[in-house]
Amino acid sequence: MNKIDMHSHYISPGFAQFLDDYFDGQGDGVPTPHFSIDNYLSLMQEADIDYGVLSISSPHLSAAPDEEMLKLTEEVNDYGANLTKSYKDKIGFFASLPLPLVEESVRAIDYALDVQNAHGFTLPTNARGIYLGDQRLDDILAKLNERHALVAIHPNEPKPINDDIKAEILTPLMEFFFDTTRTIIFMNQNNVFSRYPNIKWIVPHSGALLPIIVQRVDMGNKMFDVENQPDDLEQTMQSLYFDLAGKVLPHQLPTLLTMVDENKIVYGADAPYTTDNVVKLLNDELESSSLLTDEQRQKLFYDNAQNLISN
Repeated sequence: MNKIDMHSHYISPGFAQFLDDYFDGQGDGVPTPHFSIDNYLSLMQEADIDYGVLSISSPHLSAAPDEEMLKLTEEVNDYGANLTKSYKDKIGFFASLPLPLVEESVRAIDYALDVQNAHGFTLPTNARGIYLGDQRLDDILAKLNERHALVAIHPNEPKPINDDIKAEILTPLMEFFFDTTRTIIFMNQNNVFSRYPNIKWIVPHSGALLPIIVQRVDMGNKMFDVENQPDDLEQTMQSLYFDLAGKVLPHQLPTLLTMVDENKIVYGADAPYTTDNVVKLLNDELESSSLLTDEQRQKLFYDNAQNLISN
């Protein structure tokens, strides 16, 4: 089936150097994969991907000092914009912002949308331990809300992290799910989604652990009479978008579908961090699963994303 890929990554020369300089080429404990646009275009053909929206992955650029981060943000966004310009019928991109720097991030939003033709933005769950939903980032969210922006959240390694556990369990295998879940709940506790209703948020990896924990959080908020009562998290889930990057069958996706709007779930290959062979394997699972109807597959693979990026 034809697909629109809303969660795959490009690696610019500057980002590859950043991973070498600060992580010895082992960002999040994983060797930097090879990226070339030709390889991604080949995967698109093999996996029936008509259009791909690419972004920078983790670790977030904020691992570098401010001045270097600002230069690196400019480099990765220029690289993504040039990909879009060169392959306008096949490739789009989400721009990066230099979080947690507020004024610089606000300035970058208009430029990315108006000059670089970004579809939207990729924001980390946290930057230097400052999480989305922290009031220090409110001016950035207000600007994104003003622009009716599309924002794809991407997990970043939590700070601090237990180094003993990290040594045994790669960050993407577990901490990414924990940090995504932590971030969405923290944002909801601070009523981010109702305060900035014009932002269209994409939550990665089928919502991570949210389908398991939302009812517990809602019950606890009411039971303990949390101050400044947050929005109902189950209701918030209905307003969010979710991507299918990673292993989502047989358990995660069916659970998610019982809780969210099936018109707000989009496909993601997560290349090149997910190898081509695994991308195709996961695609086969989705295309052949009896848990999905053909109508649902059409929505999840293509229609939902087309509606999202064309608005």
